[in-house]
Amino acid sequence: MGGEDFAFYTREVPSFFFRLGVRNENKGIVYPFHHPLFDLDEEALPYGGALLAQYALNYLK
Repeated sequence: MGGEDFAFYTREVPSFFFRLGVRNENKGIVYPFHHPLFDLDEEALPYGGALLAQYALNYLK
């Protein structure tokens, strides 16, 4: 992404970047990041947590 500085962090420490889908049209959660009405479907959070935990376990092997 043009304005993303994350790449500079990855030069210093092993890293990865992913986007977790948190949009849910059925619940009216449709606004993009940085929009004043942005919200997220919290039901997606356990998936993100599980993904991060699995990556950590794989990294430690």
